[in-house]
Amino acid sequence: MRLSASRLALLAVLGSAAIALTACAEVSDMFGGSADETVATGSPFTQGLLTAYTDLANQADALPSEEGGLFSTLTLGAFDSESPKDMLKRAFTAKADLAGSGQEPAIEAAPSPAIAPVHDRLATALAAGKDRFPEQAARAQSDYDCWVLFGMVPTAAANAATCKSQLDTSLPNLEVALRPAPPPIPVPPPMTAPAPAPVTTAPVAPVTPPPAQTAPATTNFTVYFDFDSWTLTAEDLTVLTNVINTARTGGQSHITVVGHTDTSGSAAYNQRLSVRRANVVVEALVDMGARRAAIQASGVGETDLAVQTGDNVKEAKNRRTVVDLKP
Repeated sequence: MRLSASRLALLAVLGSAAIALTACAEVSDMFGGSADETVATGSPFTQGLLTAYTDLANQADALPSEEGGLFSTLTLGAFDSESPKDMLKRAFTAKADLAGSGQEPAIEAAPSPAIAPVHDRLATALAAGKDRFPEQAARAQSDYDCWVLFGMVPTAAANAATCKSQLDTSLPNLEVALRPAPPPIPVPPPMTAPAPAPVTTAPVAPVTPPPAQTAPATTNFTVYFDFDSWTLTAEDLTVLTNVINTARTGGQSHITVVGHTDTSGSAAYNQRLSVRRANVVVEALVDMGARRAAIQASGVGETDLAVQTGDNVKEAKNRRTVVDLKP
């Protein structure tokens, strides 16, 4: 029987997970029970992974079964006749069991050259951030593994797409958190002027200076997107960090988020794209501490252009999401 490249890749990835599961089963026996039954030990990072991988195992269990597929015709030892759905569940359960015992499951290898840069970015961020920012690190790792493993199974394409969208936010969030704080600006010591010689003058009525004019704080922020994209960059996340800091300082309690597109493509597609751009900003703001109930989000497609153009025109300044702070 000839096997497609994608099926062979799935067999290789899930086969490696099966090996990990064997070792994990021994650990589970030592601690008593499966990932659902094991009391979380180890670091905050591994405890976060335990929760995330257990949820992914439940998602895999909810997938529809595939009939007559690759795994019904190959012999894989203990996994003979298992469906891709069952293999996925076992792979995530293996990772959850390792995390529950206090060990750190390795991230999945990149299944293609296109994914390799994301794998390397994640590995670098995890090495620097898993101890300092364990919750963000656990989310980024589980989002990546979810994207890779679910992406190997056709019936799990929607799960993979959701995890990729989450990874587009969780990995940059971790990278931004790891940036060193800028050094404080040195303040020179005050200059001491020599005491003036006493001068005897007639009393002068005091003059009250006018009150200083304080410039109003900015309450309008904009993040921009690449063509046909709703992925936030590190620069975008810096803008959203300023949103949170401004709201806390100024006491604003409501946030309005509106997604926009340029005129390239159909109006119906652009409407959906603008909603995705608004939603990804909402998720980033919630991750940074905003209350979801305080945010009102919408997408207006190509109906409110920053730069007026004709139809089917690519314009970078129109591909945006605008964030307004309200009292």
